[in-house]
Amino acid sequence: MSQVRGNAPSATPATPSPPAWDRALPFAPVDGGRAAPLSPLGLLALALALAIIATGCSKKAAPATEGGRAKLTFWNTMGTLESEVLPPLIKEFTDQNPDIQVLVEKVPFYEARSKFEQGMKAGVAPDIFRCDRFWVADFVKAGLVEELDPGLLSEDLDDLVPLARQVVTIDGKVWGLPQSVDCLALFYNKAHLKEAGLEPPTDYDSFRAAARQLTDPGKGRYGFFLNPDAWWFEPFLFAFGGRYFTGDGVLHLSTDQTLKAIQFLLDLKETEKAVPPVNLRSNAYELMMQSFRSGQVSMILNGPWSIRVALAGPAFKDRSDLLGVIELPQGPAGRHTPVGVQSLIVPKGCRHKEAAVRFIRFLCSKPVEATLSKINYGIPARKSLFSDPELRNDPFLRPFILQLQAGNAMDSHQQCSQLYQALTDTLMRILNGDVSPRDALKDLDSSWKAKP
Repeated sequence: MSQVRGNAPSATPATPSPPAWDRALPFAPVDGGRAAPLSPLGLLALALALAIIATGCSKKAAPATEGGRAKLTFWNTMGTLESEVLPPLIKEFTDQNPDIQVLVEKVPFYEARSKFEQGMKAGVAPDIFRCDRFWVADFVKAGLVEELDPGLLSEDLDDLVPLARQVVTIDGKVWGLPQSVDCLALFYNKAHLKEAGLEPPTDYDSFRAAARQLTDPGKGRYGFFLNPDAWWFEPFLFAFGGRYFTGDGVLHLSTDQTLKAIQFLLDLKETEKAVPPVNLRSNAYELMMQSFRSGQVSMILNGPWSIRVALAGPAFKDRSDLLGVIELPQGPAGRHTPVGVQSLIVPKGCRHKEAAVRFIRFLCSKPVEATLSKINYGIPARKSLFSDPELRNDPFLRPFILQLQAGNAMDSHQQCSQLYQALTDTLMRILNGDVSPRDALKDLDSSWKAKP
């Protein structure tokens, strides 16, 4: 199973001329942190959406069987483009397993955890759930996951990269199968760097200089988009010597190292003026991707899941060779990336556990993971696939594979899952100028210690 990726180079580079930021983005920068008022059409769309949500929440669970076939519901958290590969794979599985029917429901990643927890309480949870790294242990602790038979999965488990196996093995028991791993790398627009006479930055000094030189507000172009999310802050935090927790689990963010990392980002934004002047309180990820895809921003940090999205944008659609991906820059304390693992779990009380396990093993099998890697630029969770020359030599995937191997060991304290949102809120306040970095970190430390 294979698919041609990217586009053949055209005779001349695509040179989109982006309009001013306040016209190019879906909404103008808004003072005071408030969203722009909805138009009458927007209000109608919102009302319809709320009606649909209300209707959906009142639905009863689907029957467990249909026509004698086990009926499985799979909650999928892949992005829209990533999910395009699923229908033929589902058909392949059901052709091989005619006693099973699979219904796929796409769940937005950032809504998935709460939707799953609420669904388990209401008795309308799925039979298979695609689960982020830190959610697994939390769900196991809450009694929301079916234990799987390690004997049945021994061949699958033996082929997993160590971190992926660690994620689904808790208290010596197996609770799922990893499907992919991911991390962050530096994306850049090759045409912009060539125009400025720059090489891709390899350390944070050259990164800052490049961001400054690539910025030209007159063209509506900026060097770097700053995503104020804890996951995207982590490379800076660790590169400047910071960490989340001490060895005994005490929060360790109110430090000089964290302040240096934050100050580096503030300097990019306020001193170099290399960051777009947009409100970072909401929709930052969408704005980041839109601005990079359109050629309004020259560099971003992102993961392999976003490669296809970037290539579909006007800056790269006809010139995939203009998209550059390299390892993250080196900082005073080294180079670091956060590492994610996406796993498939069977929720507690699944009506057809044996059928669900068959489906999980299929989606996490070597051929399917290879297909997902080659089409969606995903990083497989299976060790054996890393020797595939097509994957190792892919210009977009290779930097991620190298980044995973060269990165520092991640601060994998389980409380990270609870910390990310609190740290993201803190970063938004700091980067929007609401509070000083030192005071914000002290507030975070105090509120964290006050938690029950």
